[in-house]
Amino acid sequence: MGETGPCLRRVGASSTRRRHADPALERTVMPFVNIDLLRGKAPEYLETVSDAVHEALVEGLGMFAEDRFQIINQHAPGELVFNRHFRGGPRSDDFIVFTITDGLDRGEEAKRAFYSVLTRNLSENPGVRPADVFVKMHVTPPVNFSFADGVPATETTAREALDRSAVVPGTRDAYTRAEMVEAITRLFRGNDRGRIVSMLRDDFVLKMPTSMPYGGEFRGAREFDDYFKRVTEQGSEYYESFATDLRHVIEADDHLIAEITITAKGRTTGQSMEAENAWVFDITGGNFVSAQIYADTAAGIKTLG
Repeated sequence: MGETGPCLRRVGASSTRRRHADPALERTVMPFVNIDLLRGKAPEYLETVSDAVHEALVEGLGMFAEDRFQIINQHAPGELVFNRHFRGGPRSDDFIVFTITDGLDRGEEAKRAFYSVLTRNLSENPGVRPADVFVKMHVTPPVNFSFADGVPATETTAREALDRSAVVPGTRDAYTRAEMVEAITRLFRGNDRGRIVSMLRDDFVLKMPTSMPYGGEFRGAREFDDYFKRVTEQGSEYYESFATDLRHVIEADDHLIAEITITAKGRTTGQSMEAENAWVFDITGGNFVSAQIYADTAAGIKTLG
């Protein structure tokens, strides 16, 4: 079933979408739709039903348009049992049951809007009478969703929030110890500086032994990032190659210690080295405030010449 049906064109014309009071929680979850009806409908009919409920979720319930997950179950006669006159009706063989499983209770107003838009859409196309539309809303905690890889939705969203803070520094005021350990891990195992840079306080200071050609103090996120570019990235004026491998992170009350192995080859000497270094990161208020590098400077100077 395509993602570009009539419902998406109408949603695009809508001026607003309903939002929850907590946008971070809203983005953690999405409604999952089960559609049950009698067997025998054409593929075009099923696609129109799919589009109708998708539009209703976007327009009425405030779902993000890209969060489209549905299962359509068709049943043989006798497998979909329903009372044709209970609190409505009369119900025909076009009877459809929509079961919406959501990780967020979006409130009575949003639910009323969803019911109204859904019955309107289905009545317009493919012509399902409102009396044949049955809806069940089921709310379950976000941790009950796992979108992929066996990871709870709450963890996936937390990682996405960290990624956003790396792109737009300042979107988070403080970070957990686990998040800071992961940022250090990414830094030294993949030279991924995005997350740790977002965690540096404005007055952050990196201290490198001055006996090294690139030693000194580097202040703030920009100078920290520039330091890594000059030393580790391809085209460095100091090294032909430079790689770090994190052995482990030691956690203490107000600091984290990263024990790393450096493998490098000097650009001018052609000499290779493997050296053990320690980085001590000081933490205050959920942010990195300083880092001190304890390096094998003798091995580094010999490699650089």
